[in-house]
Amino acid sequence: MAELFNKINDAMQKAMKERDAFRLEVLRMMKSKVLLVNARGDLPDPEVVKIIQKYAKSLKDAIEETKKVNRPEAVKKLENELKIVEEYVPKMISQEETRQIVAKIISDIGASSFKDIGKVMKEIMARGLNVDGKIANKIAQEILAPKA
Repeated sequence: MAELFNKINDAMQKAMKERDAFRLEVLRMMKSKVLLVNARGDLPDPEVVKIIQKYAKSLKDAIEETKKVNRPEAVKKLENELKIVEEYVPKMISQEETRQIVAKIISDIGASSFKDIGKVMKEIMARGLNVDGKIANKIAQEILAPKA
């Protein structure tokens, strides 16, 4: 049931044996994020993936903020942490594939104006695709923007 959670636990044990303190720290953080939602960690894999994706997103945001305040050593640490976290989430769909999906959904639901972006985004997320929401929203805005 919670195959991904077990994979994280196994990776923690391996990191302990190899004395990889940084990797262990990141894996413990991922595990704690899952345990915050369910104390036993017996969530289905899609739920665990959502939790880890949310963590990855927070790391990406932290990287952007840290770059703004010009702290290269902290950025490097966060990027290394993100690399480890991304090993446990499915890869996001490319920007070109996202463009095709957004265009198809717009035609499927008959969206025709800027007001329909909410419906488009809701449909994208409902399909459970590994699409970056920010990119999908930007593409939807480009397609549905009023033509001058």
